[in-house]
Amino acid sequence: MKGSIYLIGGGEIRKGETAQIDDELKKNVDKDSNLVFFPRASGDSLDYIKAMELTFGDQLNVIAPTLDDGIEYSISAIDSASIIYLGGGDADLLLELFNQWQLVERLESAINRGVHVVGMSAGAQALSAWYIREHDGLMELRRGWGFVPACVLVHANENSVARAKEIWERSPDARSVTFVAIGEGAGWCVRNNDVKKVGNGKIWKKIDGESSLS
Repeated sequence: MKGSIYLIGGGEIRKGETAQIDDELKKNVDKDSNLVFFPRASGDSLDYIKAMELTFGDQLNVIAPTLDDGIEYSISAIDSASIIYLGGGDADLLLELFNQWQLVERLESAINRGVHVVGMSAGAQALSAWYIREHDGLMELRRGWGFVPACVLVHANENSVARAKEIWERSPDARSVTFVAIGEGAGWCVRNNDVKKVGNGKIWKKIDGESSLS
């Protein structure tokens, strides 16, 4: 892996809740290079696209491929990117688009050539080996693409971490990777064998029977 992968637990970008992470991303790449934002998990929300343009457009060219733009446009955008940002919302929509259009392989190639890939909430779920989906008070274990060898919980807080950890512990497959619960405003940055926390939120992790909080 040459590029970094950022898993962000959540936060309103338009309100500056991920500002520390956003600033680090800008510093990682050349000015006026391309940030490719996939808003599919939000149903291609125009408001979300506008928020990304306002946040990053002062230094980067924001390109936002949507379902209507089609496969070829999305491939071209990925191939031109210095940052690929997978937005929040419903992970199923994002997973379906990338799987149907065979963009996962393109994403892997981008990381291998040094592109930084960011997953916000649903995007973080998709990039992980496993993730805990929480909906209407219920939790279930689901598979992601596996770019990050972790079982991830996003929008994490003290109560949800304990419940999600029980689900992770009951699955031999999921338990083979680190459990990482990422709170609002926090990011988990992975590059090769190095990991670090970014942002001002909390991260809980558990590996080999030992828990920690950062």
